Amino acid sequence: MVDPVVVRAAPSPTGDPHVGTAYVCLFNYALRTKRGGRFILRIDDTDRTRYNADSERKIIEELAWLGLTFDEGPETAGADGPYRQSERTAIYREAVQTLIDSGAAYRCDCTKERLDEVRAAQRARKEQPRYDGHCRERSVAPDAPHVVRLKVPRDGETSFLDGLRGTITIANSTVDDQVLLKTDQHPTYHLATVVDDHAMGVTHILRAEEWINSMPKHVLLYKAFGWDIPQHFHLPLLRNPDRSKISKRKNPTSITWYRENGFLPEALLNFLALMGFSLGDDQEEFTLDEFVAAFEPDAIKTSAPVFDLTKLEWLNGVYIRKTPAPVLAAKLVAISPMAAAADRTLLEAIVPLIAERMKRLTEFEDLCDFFFVDKIEPRYDDLIPKKRTETNTAAVLRAARDVVANSETLTPETLEASLRALGEEVSWKPRELFMSVRFAISGKKVTPPIIESMCLLGKAECIERLDDAIDVLGDPENPILAAPSS
Repeated sequence: MVDPVVVRAAPSPTGDPHVGTAYVCLFNYALRTKRGGRFILRIDDTDRTRYNADSERKIIEELAWLGLTFDEGPETAGADGPYRQSERTAIYREAVQTLIDSGAAYRCDCTKERLDEVRAAQRARKEQPRYDGHCRERSVAPDAPHVVRLKVPRDGETSFLDGLRGTITIANSTVDDQVLLKTDQHPTYHLATVVDDHAMGVTHILRAEEWINSMPKHVLLYKAFGWDIPQHFHLPLLRNPDRSKISKRKNPTSITWYRENGFLPEALLNFLALMGFSLGDDQEEFTLDEFVAAFEPDAIKTSAPVFDLTKLEWLNGVYIRKTPAPVLAAKLVAISPMAAAADRTLLEAIVPLIAERMKRLTEFEDLCDFFFVDKIEPRYDDLIPKKRTETNTAAVLRAARDVVANSETLTPETLEASLRALGEEVSWKPRELFMSVRFAISGKKVTPPIIESMCLLGKAECIERLDDAIDVLGDPENPILAAPSS
């Protein structure tokens, strides 16, 4: 029997919810779901200058859209609350006092001006800018403006075990005396995350590898408090195609962007899982349940994953095609005003025609708007195939109009057969005939299958649109249907 786990996610509400947050949450969710236990959402809102209440709301909404559920959090009460770090300041102050009393931390009243001067001098000497320890042995009054810093050993090394990379050792001489408590009495991330992870009983920490360099500070804090260190797994960072860290300058990074631009949550989760995990046999399509069943944290890949938007679009198209028509119609209604206003029966009939052509749900309106307009105005040049004339094209479209008018009922099989027979009669290639008819019916070069589309539009509407196209060209009195194409 495997012991249950306690995992957490601690996003900062300072902007749009980041796709990297979803990536980290997915792996935490998988571990909790497979092993049992608790998944905690904790809001890291200690940076009050950048805090954005709307950002916190969006984080919660977008993670819910993805289906990544939490056992405890700001909106799900539990025994470990409160879940906003700004509401836990008394806990952090008490912890800081413990560190000061033990000599593991100290008060520092250095001004910004002094710190700027120190760092400028260090840079001039080509040294790494860092705190110079001016207050390590000084006595700073508790009622004076000050920060509290961690007293990092000057010598030696700090080691820790990463579940993906093994033992990592960092020289203490490279670790700064980190600020733990700011002058506004709010903690920094380093203090808050250690205190909260211990208080909430977190057993496994899965987070981005950018925190590896901060681990010595966290290890020193755990040791200073006398607490056990949770198991740590640092996930590889998502990368742009040029291998740089994913950024909104080169890739959309907001979860909201992916939702609003027609990506399915299950496709995005599948794609994010591929960024750090493999089910073997080059399997690229799998459900969340399949991922959870196969997941083991020590099998996470450490190679830098490339966030390839083109591949995500391909995978999204796969999921669109796998989605039943009524379900896909409901998803379109949620994202498209045009779909929301459409007759539901017509919409569900259109969906199978467009699923093969869509990579994003947002492509629906551009593909299908011709179903929902009163009049099509095709361009003159679009209607006439190369090497055909205006007179010849108008005559062929009138013959196509007669095919539709003379059909008792429009079915894809009979309509396609009749139009192909017409093409042979007038010596037009099928692609010429169908493209000209396509422009007449839709005004577009790319549409759902035009025969099936015509059957959905109905006889009367097709006749009217063909008549309008003929009017654009001019309707000859004595057409020569088989005019040569040379």
